Amino acid sequence: MATNRADTLDPALLRPGRLDRKIEFPTPDRRQKRLIFSTITSKMNLSEEVDLEDFVSRPDKLSGAEIAAICQEAGMHAVRKNRYVILTKDLEKGYKANVKKTDTDFEFYK
Repeated sequence: MATNRADTLDPALLRPGRLDRKIEFPTPDRRQKRLIFSTITSKMNLSEEVDLEDFVSRPDKLSGAEIAAICQEAGMHAVRKNRYVILTKDLEKGYKANVKKTDTDFEFYK
C-alpha cells in the first residue's frame, strides 16, 4: 500500500501486523527540484522568458508528482489558449492550481 496522505489512513490499517513498514520519501531539495523541473519540461515548448529557477527557489515543499502536475497544468493552459509555447504565466497558473499552502510533516512516520 502506498499513499501520500498518511493523515487520511484508517486507524485500523495502522494496527500492529497490518503494515510491515512505513517508509517516508522526503520532499526533494532545491537541486532535486531543479532536476525534476528540467526533466519534465525537457520535451515541452517553453518560452525563452521562462525561468524555472523562479519556481525551484520557492520555499514550498513540492513532491515530484506535484511538480509534474504543475508542468502538465501549464501545458494544458497553453493549449486552451491555442498556443504551442508555454509562458511563465501558464506555469504560474499551474503552480497556483496545484500548490496548497499547508505544511504537512506527519507524526505517522516518526
